[in-house]
Amino acid sequence: MDFSEALKPSSSEFEAQKFALDRASIVAITDRKGFITYVNQKFCEISQYSQNELIGNIHSLINSSYHSSEFFKVMWKTIAAGKVWKGEICNKAKDGSLYWVDTTIVPYLDENGVPNKYVAIRNDITDKKLAEKQLALERARVIQSEKMASLGLLASGIAHEIGNPLGALRGRLEMLEMLLNGNETNIERMLEAIKISIGLTDRINRIIKALRAYSRDGSKDPYMPFELTSLILDILELTAEKSRKRNIEIRKKGLEKELIIEARETEIGQVLVNLLSNAYDAIANLEEKWVEVSIENQDDFIEIYVMDSGKGIDEELTNKIFDPFFTTKEVGKGTGLGLSICKTIIESHKGDFYIDKEVANTKFVIRLPKRQKKP
Repeated sequence: MDFSEALKPSSSEFEAQKFALDRASIVAITDRKGFITYVNQKFCEISQYSQNELIGNIHSLINSSYHSSEFFKVMWKTIAAGKVWKGEICNKAKDGSLYWVDTTIVPYLDENGVPNKYVAIRNDITDKKLAEKQLALERARVIQSEKMASLGLLASGIAHEIGNPLGALRGRLEMLEMLLNGNETNIERMLEAIKISIGLTDRINRIIKALRAYSRDGSKDPYMPFELTSLILDILELTAEKSRKRNIEIRKKGLEKELIIEARETEIGQVLVNLLSNAYDAIANLEEKWVEVSIENQDDFIEIYVMDSGKGIDEELTNKIFDPFFTTKEVGKGTGLGLSICKTIIESHKGDFYIDKEVANTKFVIRLPKRQKKP
């Protein structure tokens, strides 16, 4: 007996392996055209179809419509080329309920190297997918809760930010009314009053736009292109009163040019609000008080820097500040979730969020891809 013969399993070994596989996994065999020629009992149990209903049929019988046609085109292209395909599939049982399976499809090749049948081995991962969904919902709830807490701290400042230009706007309109009632013929003065009024309404509109975008739950939003520098300027406007009350100088660098990025705008706005609020609090009692926001445009990435006049973060704290519930603020001044959530949001965008230890001041870095890779 040669070596290859010695490796061939005996009939009894083959039956034992088949029995073990049938007990452990959901198994189906199809011909080269995709018609089902064999299913085991576990397949029948999870799909709620009988063997008679499944054999001779195709897998579209259990198609849940969750996946795109492109998803299945890629799958068929892979196995038709004689390669193994692996992935997670959402199927629909006979009663309409959905179930998830971790799937491996192995093509069996004829003597010419062409697939003549496919063996699909699946494992039920429905509970795992439900747990992931629940975790995502809980994450979204925590993020929204933290956002509302931050908004509460900013509320008085936002009211002031809207109240100031509203008061100035009323003053300009009253002046315009007085000029018109007095038969004023100085067109330049009237045009100047109108121009200033338009500028004030634009400022109020920016604040309201930023507030509306920030307050909504954006965790389920698709990744969409938006103009990043406008968002940063809107967030600076939203938090301006907090910096003014502390006499903090705001420095801007690289915010003159438009930069398009594909992301969840609301979530990026939340990260910026959190970093700016933290910076304003951290340097409130320093003699030198400034916060600098800048952008660096790289090949496939954009880096946002939020740096303040503080002298950095102690090495001992650097490794802790991104932990959930860790805070250096007084009791009642913060939840300790802010930076942890910032890190979670940026990493969900396939980006990086860290402290730059190479500078003398406190500097946070947000590194984001310009485009999100398609799943």
